[in-house]
Amino acid sequence: MAGILEGIKVIEVASMAAAPNATVILADLGAEVIKIEPPTGDPWRYGHLTPGLPPSKIPWTTYIQNRTKKSVALNLKAPEAQEALHKLAATADVFLTNSPHPVQQHLKHTYEDIKAVNPKIVYAAINGFGQKGPDKDAPGFDATAWYARTGIMEELRPKDGPPTALPVGVGDLSTSAALAGAVLGALFHRERTGKGSEVSISLMHMGLWANSCMLQAALVGTPPIPKYTLEEWPNPVAGGRFKTKDGRYIIIVEINPNNIDNLRDAFGADHLKGDERFATPELRLKNSKALYQEMQKIVAQHELAEVSERLKKFGVNFSVVQTTEECTRDEHMLANNCFPEVEGTDGIRTVDSPMQIHSEGYERIKPQKPPGIGEHTMSELTALGYTEDEVKAMAEAHAVGLPKQRK
Repeated sequence: MAGILEGIKVIEVASMAAAPNATVILADLGAEVIKIEPPTGDPWRYGHLTPGLPPSKIPWTTYIQNRTKKSVALNLKAPEAQEALHKLAATADVFLTNSPHPVQQHLKHTYEDIKAVNPKIVYAAINGFGQKGPDKDAPGFDATAWYARTGIMEELRPKDGPPTALPVGVGDLSTSAALAGAVLGALFHRERTGKGSEVSISLMHMGLWANSCMLQAALVGTPPIPKYTLEEWPNPVAGGRFKTKDGRYIIIVEINPNNIDNLRDAFGADHLKGDERFATPELRLKNSKALYQEMQKIVAQHELAEVSERLKKFGVNFSVVQTTEECTRDEHMLANNCFPEVEGTDGIRTVDSPMQIHSEGYERIKPQKPPGIGEHTMSELTALGYTEDEVKAMAEAHAVGLPKQRK
C-alpha cells in the first residue's frame, strides 16, 4: 500500500495555517485532499508578500500549507457552488474547516449541512476560542488565542521587558498536529462502529495544553514562576544560558547532579573542583549567581564551535541556540529527512510533517508541488457528473474558478 490513509478523501474548506496544515499531515499519510478555496485563492498563498514576513519571489507559504493537495475554486456565496460542495462532501470521508460558525451557517457547510448529505462523515472544525462561551465566534489567530490569551506570552516575557512576538505559525502548526490526530481517532471510531462524528479543537485550548505545566501549578494554588535575568537563573547547570566569544548562545540542561564533573571537565574548570561553594547541589543552588558568573566567564573566552566541541566530547546535555537558517543545513535534521524535496519543483525543499509511521508495506507520500488556484476544478466537478460546458457556465457566473490561461 502507498499510504496509511490511501483511499481516504478529505474536503478542506479552510484558509491560512492551522486547518490547512492538518490536511497536509493527512496528505503526507496518503489521503486525497481537495482544497476548496475562493477563485482569488486562499489569502495565505500571498503570505510571502505580507509586510513583516520574509519577502520572496517564491510563494513559500503555500509549500507548507498546500502541498500534495488538489485545488477546487468555489465561490461559496453562490448557491451553485454550495451545491457542488455538497456533492463533493457526499463522496468524502473527512470534511475539515476553520470557517467561523456564522460563516458555516451562511455558506451552508455546518456539521448538520454536511451530515445531511453524508451521515458517515468525519467533520473536523477548528476555531480560535472553542465551541461555547461568549467568545466562541470571535476571530482568533495563534498570536491572540494560542499565545496571548493562554498565559504563554506572559510566561515568555523577559524580566522588566515587553512581551515577545510569536514566530509566525508556531501556535497554528502545533494545533494542526492535534487536529490531524483527532481526525485519525474519529476515522478509527468509524472503522469500529460505522458511525461518523464531529471533532473540534481551538487555538485557545491547544495553547492551554502547551502551557499546561504552569497552568497545573496555578490550578493547585502555586504562585507563578518568578522572572529571572540570565545571571539570576536559580540553577545554571539546568537551564542556564551562556554567551560565547562570538556572540552566540548555548543552553545547558544537566538535570542529574552527578554529571557536574563532566561539565567541569568540559569547561576545563579544574579550579572549581575544590570550590566549596559548588560542592553539593544545595550549595550550587545557594550560590547560583556566582556559579553562573564562573561558567559565563569560561564560555565567553571561546567561540561557539569550540564550546560545542568540548561539551559534546564530555557528554554534556546542551544545545546551541540555533538560527532558523542553520536548521536548514543541520546534519542531524538532514539525516532524519526533515526537509524533503518537493516533487515537481526545481529543488525546493519543505518541512516534513511530524507524524512518522513505520510499517511493512507502507510508503510515506513524497511532498508534491502545491496546486494552482482552481487547478482541479474542472476534473473534480466533471467527476461528479457536471459537463464541461456546465462548469464553464458556472465559471462565467463567477460561482467557480478555473485556472487562468497563460498568454
